[in-house]
Amino acid sequence: MATSRLHNYLRTHRKHSGLSQSDVSFLTRLKNKAELSRYERNVRIPSLRTALACQELYGVAVSDLFAGLSDSVASDTRGRMKRLQARLQAKIDPKSTGNRIMRKFQWISHRLLAMPTFKLVQQL
Repeated sequence: MATSRLHNYLRTHRKHSGLSQSDVSFLTRLKNKAELSRYERNVRIPSLRTALACQELYGVAVSDLFAGLSDSVASDTRGRMKRLQARLQAKIDPKSTGNRIMRKFQWISHRLLAMPTFKLVQQL
């Protein structure tokens, strides 16, 4: 059984670095350590700028720093891509060669197939 990842690993990386919340707040241009605390406790989601600053600071990809959030967003986006794929498939005109809908459908289909966790057949 797969284990779920933490929503974020900000505190883990900060503790491992030996930096205080005040240090990290200064380095990432946050107003104060309370703001960082809210991010570490998953009370708030940081701005893209702050997430990128943390990536630079710790040398860890944003998707790994915010692993649980990344997993959740990926799952939601993949589900929405599948729904759009189904909607587009219903609109495809097989007689048309320059069909914009067909191009969208093909792009989404290729994108879904390229994803490592994509399943062609849903297992019961």
